[in-house]
Amino acid sequence: MNTLAASAEAILLLLGIAGVGYYMLARRIAGPEILPYLSTLALEVSLPLYVFAALVQQFDPKADPFWWTFPLWWIFFAAVTLILSLMLGKLFAPGIRREAVAALYLYNPLFVPLAVIVGLYGTTSAHVAELFLFTMFSVAFYFNFYPMLFRGRSGSIPGKTLTLDLKKLFNPLIRTTLLTLIIVLLGWDAGIPTVAVSIAQKVGDLAFTLVMLTLGGYIYLDLRTAGRIRWAQVIKFVLLKNVLFPFLFLGIVYALKLSDNVGLILILSAAAPPLSTIPILVGRQNGDVPISNQFLVGSFLFSILSIPGVISLFDLMKQYY
Repeated sequence: MNTLAASAEAILLLLGIAGVGYYMLARRIAGPEILPYLSTLALEVSLPLYVFAALVQQFDPKADPFWWTFPLWWIFFAAVTLILSLMLGKLFAPGIRREAVAALYLYNPLFVPLAVIVGLYGTTSAHVAELFLFTMFSVAFYFNFYPMLFRGRSGSIPGKTLTLDLKKLFNPLIRTTLLTLIIVLLGWDAGIPTVAVSIAQKVGDLAFTLVMLTLGGYIYLDLRTAGRIRWAQVIKFVLLKNVLFPFLFLGIVYALKLSDNVGLILILSAAAPPLSTIPILVGRQNGDVPISNQFLVGSFLFSILSIPGVISLFDLMKQYY
């Protein structure tokens, strides 16, 4: 029951902050122009500092000599979920198929899994550092790759090919992660003043709040022109994203008899709702923004039930390894 309650509370916390962002714009306490600034502050300042503090305090290569395998497991996860997303996308109408594939594939790699891990194991858990190692290349890859999911669409941006945006490839998060790894592996972290780590931690803690406030604000803007809710499509998406994905990875974890650490990260990643910026990315490709927003909101709401349930099943399954 503790696992159920703690993981549900972690998701509710994120949704509550998003609700504040929604209210902030709905009541005109702040204008839409603030949202890009909040997002930039979160992704280019706060989150990199959170990663720095977490790795300095919790990453111990001697305690886990196989730490380097976590990025490799992410490659495996990205490949499997791409195949699943392309296959399951055929279940949706042609007009929203690419939006469904993108929302299935582009999952929330950090904030939802991190919130659950912190809720279950605390901020000092080694799982926090393992999650950052697992996702260190995810943002750069997804933001460079996602236009490929919209190729061939009528009215889409022409000439889309798989190109590398160096600004996204070497974004502040990746630079900070790699630099901190080097510092820890060389043993230089012992010379970092405690106050510097504390400052990074305090500013880093704002990342959750900033990202979810931004999400709530964008949801408010999108819902103003969202039109009718396409219940059948949303329910279908939620069943695939929130139920089928994590159940398939439960099977993979059990079949391969993976360690608890790797299994937890894989299952949390599979159960996570879509990337919070998915409506923005869909909009950049001239896609159906309202349906992508409905996919996002529906998946987030259902994750209050699905993520605690999946984590409880994972705990039960470990007894039969």
